[in-house]
Amino acid sequence: MIKNFIPRLAERGRVKIGEKGEMKTSQGGKQFSQPKKLDHMVVTTMQRDAAGRLLPDTPLMAQLNPGGGKITEIPVRLLYDDPDLNFFTRYACYRGTRCWCSGDGEAAQRLTAENGNYQPVPCPCERQDPMYQGQDKCKTLGTLQVLIEGVDRVGGVWSFRTTSWNSVNAILSSMALIKTITGGPLAGIPLVMVLSPKTVTIPISGQSMVVFIVSLEYRGPETELAELGYELARRRVEHKVRMEVVEEVAR
Repeated sequence: MIKNFIPRLAERGRVKIGEKGEMKTSQGGKQFSQPKKLDHMVVTTMQRDAAGRLLPDTPLMAQLNPGGGKITEIPVRLLYDDPDLNFFTRYACYRGTRCWCSGDGEAAQRLTAENGNYQPVPCPCERQDPMYQGQDKCKTLGTLQVLIEGVDRVGGVWSFRTTSWNSVNAILSSMALIKTITGGPLAGIPLVMVLSPKTVTIPISGQSMVVFIVSLEYRGPETELAELGYELARRRVEHKVRMEVVEEVAR
């Protein structure tokens, strides 16, 4: 067996709320695809078409919404009790397609021009300020990994990736609240991944706009969720399942 090899679950597909839009031409003459935001979720496979776009998982989307129409809710379960393992977050600044700087809010690694290596720098910096107007603005990145309820396949996950501060904040807040009510357990709790509209104010211009935010919800009363958390903890003790050991392996 390979020593110090950290196994990662296979990515079965992705949940997306955006797609590649029309081709544009920059002032420098380079062509690029303008991102297009959606008001619904699209579940994809990991296969791509000739243009590099991920192909939609049509059978799975039909299963999630038999009546057709737009998908705004997906039943999911998390894999771990630790929010950081379910939802990896970081600050990142890209220049072109390359990550120029990446940090956790205390320390960052930044690419230097002198030798092409990454060097430690304080985090955050002025590029993370909401009023910063440079092209190299630092963004909040988050990757949520979930199991989709009702899929008869075990061994892989579906990922949702976002650069939205609002979605990152909503997902972290959702997990924190649910974890508090259950007394600790998050893994295995039946949840719903929800896409909902929210009116926000743009810091620089002061104008209002509608954005779509992803969050996690438990459908049921608080007392029921608390009882479910207790029951999950009891079963783990009964079957000698130590979630901290499982999570240590995942790290």
